[in-house]
Amino acid sequence: MTEPSVLQRFIDSLKIRPARPSVGPKSGLYHYEYLEKEWPTRFHLRIDPDGQGLLLANAAQAAVLSASGVLMVQGILEGREDHEIFLDVGKTFPDVTGDEIWTGIAEVQALIADLGTPGDNYPISNLDDPYAATRSRMLAAPLRADVVPSELEQTKRVLQRLWDAGIPQATILVQSETDRETVTRIVESAEDLGMITGLRTLAHWLPADILDEAANAGLDHLTLVYISPIPQQHDGLTAAGDHDLALRHFARCHEVELCPVAQVPLFRDNVDGLDTLIAKLGDRGVSNISFFALACPDDDQAARQAGALPGSTLPQVATTINEAAENAQVRYLWEPPVRFDATRSLSDHIVAGPRAAGDVAIRVEADGTVYPARGPRTAAGNILQDDWEQIWRSACFARYRERLAAPTRCADCPDLPICAADCPRDGRGWSDDTTGGDDS
Repeated sequence: MTEPSVLQRFIDSLKIRPARPSVGPKSGLYHYEYLEKEWPTRFHLRIDPDGQGLLLANAAQAAVLSASGVLMVQGILEGREDHEIFLDVGKTFPDVTGDEIWTGIAEVQALIADLGTPGDNYPISNLDDPYAATRSRMLAAPLRADVVPSELEQTKRVLQRLWDAGIPQATILVQSETDRETVTRIVESAEDLGMITGLRTLAHWLPADILDEAANAGLDHLTLVYISPIPQQHDGLTAAGDHDLALRHFARCHEVELCPVAQVPLFRDNVDGLDTLIAKLGDRGVSNISFFALACPDDDQAARQAGALPGSTLPQVATTINEAAENAQVRYLWEPPVRFDATRSLSDHIVAGPRAAGDVAIRVEADGTVYPARGPRTAAGNILQDDWEQIWRSACFARYRERLAAPTRCADCPDLPICAADCPRDGRGWSDDTTGGDDS
């Protein structure tokens, strides 16, 4: 199952759209904890300089907000009375009628209640409809950063700069060389800022005691590489015992109230068993699965022999996953395909994972260098050195947004979720870290 589509519904339902408010709330990222009945929900409200914004609930669902919607949402989440919100909106948007304001307040209250419905959902990787999300405006910043950690103080600086840029969630990419003692402190730092925080790693890189410490520090989700329900196949591409430890970590997530996520690489030797893989994960309570394909052009024989999937086969693989996920009642997410580099092993690609987990995400290297999720490995700037606006307006991000905004649906597979952001058969939309990847 894919995430509920609140984006288009909100865009269509909230009709109050004055072009220029007389006064508006200050731009920035605001963090709230809101109690809907007995269920607490973490909301992030990002207000952009144009007065419009985004509302995220537990960083798992998002809604695009008009300028008036921002004012209403902020008032409700701050606990203000309806009549106070009515007066504020009326003063800020004098051309809007009273009936329109009351209707808008009711619709925003319903939206917040809907977003606050509890569920074990993985933080956003892709918006349901990127075109709907950017129809009237562009995002002022991504919603997520996948961060390669460095020493503690530098990583804390990276997190602060991301928060200042309006990025509400961070996933720490725990590496084999990452100092385990700093993992918990990095999570604490992100949580102190109000970020939704996750870890992505291999199971044997994360000792059980560190997992428990991170959970106590406020970790929200744990993403583990999961290749196959056959232990020998999984361990052969990771490490001995990694499969069994991954299953133990998934079970522990439920005990310590973490959201477990399985990140599944797709390659020649595991695609025939995807139905079984998805069903077995669902049986173990892992209801959030992300997929990334190790892809190659159809004529790249070296990559195909190494295990990569030809681009032309990806729609059929996606169809299989869609049907299996529906049958198992699990939620799946697509991460950008990774172009296979024949100079690196299949194991290296799997362990490294995708550059960034989704089309509303960026990658930040240990030194602060920023990369978009798709396209050639072209740096957009450095989060520790450059102003965010300079990074976001860089040439590579401009090209990236242009591709996402372009229509990618076709008559061959009109309904596949993987096609929402870019055609999976088109290598220009893959994450390409191969030697020689350029801006052409």
